Amino acid sequence: MITLAIFTNIRPAKAVSDYLFQHQIENQIEQREDGFHLLFDETADIEKAKILINEFVDNPNDEKFLNASWARNQVEDLSQGQSSSSGLISNIWQHTGYFTRILGLVILAVFAAQLLGYSSTLYASLSFPAQLHKIEWHELYRLFTPALMHGDMAHLVLNLFWWVWLAGQLEKIKGTSWLINASLMTGLVSHLAQYIMVNSSFIGLSGVVYGLLGYAWLAGRFGRLKELNLPGGIIVMMLLWLAIGFSEMLNLRMANWAHLGGLLAGLTIAWVEVKWIKR
Repeated sequence: MITLAIFTNIRPAKAVSDYLFQHQIENQIEQREDGFHLLFDETADIEKAKILINEFVDNPNDEKFLNASWARNQVEDLSQGQSSSSGLISNIWQHTGYFTRILGLVILAVFAAQLLGYSSTLYASLSFPAQLHKIEWHELYRLFTPALMHGDMAHLVLNLFWWVWLAGQLEKIKGTSWLINASLMTGLVSHLAQYIMVNSSFIGLSGVVYGLLGYAWLAGRFGRLKELNLPGGIIVMMLLWLAIGFSEMLNLRMANWAHLGGLLAGLTIAWVEVKWIKR
C-alpha cells in the first residue's frame, strides 16, 4: 500500500477519502503513530489521486469535501471524542441559511408534538383539505402545511437529511427569498398532484425535497449551479425510489404523486430560469 497523505485528524482524512471515492479512486484510512495515513494500492490512479488531494490542500474549507461525505452516507464520528462530532454538526449548521434552519426546527417541533399525543389535533389543523372547493380563505395555509408533519422517525430523518444538505446549500447559493418561493411552489404542486390523483391523506416534506432535487439536477446540467457539487448517482437513486413507489413493490404507503409533482415542479423552475435569463 502507498501512503499519499498523512492527517493529524480523522475528519479531514475522512473528507478527502470520501472525495476520492466519489471520483472512483479506492483508498483506505489507517491510524498510525504519526497520524492517519491515506493508503492506496498499486492499481489505483495515483496521479489523479495526487491532484484531488492537492485540491483539498489548496482549499480545505471547500464544501465539496463535506458534500462527498454526505453523498457516501459516511458522515459519522470516527474521532474517539465528542468534540469532533460537535464540530461536524456545527460545520453543517453553519453551511445552511436561516430559512433552512427555521423550517427544520419547526418540523422537529411538530414531530415532537406528534409524539406527545397531539397527532389528531395537528392533523386536523395542518392537513390538506378533504374538499378543496370548500376551503375558506383563512385556511389557505393548509395547502402547504402537510409538509410539516411526518409519519415516523425514518420518514422524518430522511426528509430532514435532504432538507438540511440540499436546501441549506441552495439557500446559500440562490438566497433565502428564492428558497422560500421554490419551497412554496414545489410544495403546492406536489400536494395538489397527490390530492387530485389520490386523496388528501398525505403528509411529509418529500414533495419539496423532490422539487429541490429536480431543480438542482437540471440547473446543474444547464451550468447554473456550479457551486453545488451534486453527485450524479443521487438523481438515479431518487428516480429509482420513485419507480419503486409507483410499482408498490415494498408495500409502503408513499405519496408517489406528490413526489412526481414536486420533481416536475423543480424541473420547471430550472427550465424557466434558463429561458428567462436567455430572453
